[in-house]
Amino acid sequence: MMSKELGLVIDLRAGEEISLSGPARITVIHKSGQFARLRVVASPDVKIERKQDGERAAIDTSMAM
Repeated sequence: MMSKELGLVIDLRAGEEISLSGPARITVIHKSGQFARLRVVASPDVKIERKQDGERAAIDTSMAM
């Protein structure tokens, strides 16, 4: 039986990046052309930011499973 691991799923385009304030496990779960889907598994206190077009934006992880 396959177990589904919970975590935050983020889609990134080429050139975008994320930064994390602490330890996490990141898995590429899908790749297609210029897009990659990542699963981030970390403790709730780890802050995640997305950098897009030179701008940083915090990602709300309160709803992540």
